[in-house]
Amino acid sequence: MARKRRPRLGRFLLGIAAVLAVGAVVAAFNVSWTRLETTRADMRHRMETEIPHRFLAPGTGVFDFPAGRVFVSYLTDTEFDGTRHLAPNELVFELTVLDAAGDPIDVEVEATHRANLQSARPGRSAAAVLVGSAVLPDAGKYSFDLQLGENESSRAVADVFVIDANEVAVLESAFGPVLGTFCSGGAAAFFGVLGGLTLWMERRTARALAALAP
Repeated sequence: MARKRRPRLGRFLLGIAAVLAVGAVVAAFNVSWTRLETTRADMRHRMETEIPHRFLAPGTGVFDFPAGRVFVSYLTDTEFDGTRHLAPNELVFELTVLDAAGDPIDVEVEATHRANLQSARPGRSAAAVLVGSAVLPDAGKYSFDLQLGENESSRAVADVFVIDANEVAVLESAFGPVLGTFCSGGAAAFFGVLGGLTLWMERRTARALAALAP
């Protein structure tokens, strides 16, 4: 009589889960979590303490920045030069960034991202709406110009936040391992649950067949 083959799918899926779990652990060890947390805390402290780089849009602002990456957004509810400016969160600005020589810097236009902010007025919502970002190759003066399209009229306060080259390097070096940790960990959990259910069903089926056997 031919020997019955034992189902192996459940064990195979659990093996995949184990391999992915090991990959997640290895990726996690490749992340400098202390350095990443220090950089994040420094950025948050700088956002809370430094003088914001702001100007009225449509309009142009000129600022001294280090090499790094800038993020340009506009605020829907904030005060600027003693006047509170309210704006809808659906404005579509065209962003132009020029260096000190007047040469344009490539702008990465972002899909609309919003971050909720605290409003000074109870019951009202406020947000920062990201317009775009750009890489600043060198330290120096840069101009940021925000303009609305034709037949559009509104005023908003634009905000420019810079992440210097050292912070960019830390974040970029951590991105791959962090992404690998979460992807591998999530996949390991998925295959682990799937493998466990499959193994349970295989054993249950085997018991049922054994009970039916003469």
